[in-house]
Amino acid sequence: MFKLYTLLIICTILIPTGIFSQEKEKKKQKSTDIILIDDKDYRAVFGFPNARVEVNEHNDTVAKITIGRRRWEFIENYDDTKVRMVKVNRETFKGHWAGIQLGFCNYEETDQANFMDLNSGKSMTVGINFLQYNIGLQKTKTNFGLVTGMGWSVYNYRFDNNFRIMQNDEGITIGEPITDRKVKKSKIVTSYINIPLLLELQTSEESNVHAFVSAGVYGGFRLGSHTKTVYFGDDKKKSRQDMNINPLQYGVMFQVGVNFIKLYGTYNFSSLYESDKGPEVTPFTVGLTLANF
Repeated sequence: MFKLYTLLIICTILIPTGIFSQEKEKKKQKSTDIILIDDKDYRAVFGFPNARVEVNEHNDTVAKITIGRRRWEFIENYDDTKVRMVKVNRETFKGHWAGIQLGFCNYEETDQANFMDLNSGKSMTVGINFLQYNIGLQKTKTNFGLVTGMGWSVYNYRFDNNFRIMQNDEGITIGEPITDRKVKKSKIVTSYINIPLLLELQTSEESNVHAFVSAGVYGGFRLGSHTKTVYFGDDKKKSRQDMNINPLQYGVMFQVGVNFIKLYGTYNFSSLYESDKGPEVTPFTVGLTLANF
């Protein structure tokens, strides 16, 4: 009777999960690898690559259901049956990149330009890192390796001044003083596709505290940029004119995390503007990783 109930539970949980796993893995797995079956010595194993069931008649743990990194073990002891959930260790290295990031963007000024006075508290950056690849560097462990991928970041630079950012007749980015009315908001918004290469070290899978640190380099290419000036009275001016924002950016990146607290930072070796076409300012960011995929 117990095995009948167990199989009913198995079917309820495993069928939808297995279909999802099959669709996800069908490009990677051969058709003969989709269903795994083993039946010998009173032991049966069947399921999909990311979800499997094991039934053993000659063991106190009569059934095991594994889905992803969680395993439910049904332990039969005399007249009662207990259920225990355990974590399954990873078989390969997985780093930290894919996810959602939120932070503050700022810059160091080599050239002092009044129109570039930044409102640091309102200058925000948002990143969606949508692609990740992991390269393990150990044979028997899974806590050290390389991480790369791709992400989309938007940088919102807010200014505290009465200037409108524009190009002069020579094509150089300058700030035009506004004297006839007061500026309520002035900003530059730019977005980049970024590609990192990070070396990461994690705590072991057996540790009660999950911590990691990673550092490396990154580069990106600009997708777009614009300026926006809002005056008191709700008069707005938005320009997508090329303000000589650098089409490429590159620099160093670090990440550190302990359990759910994850911090990141970047420092550019490239200027915000193209060489000799605007003030020499070097961007950097500091923020939080809100969620990892």
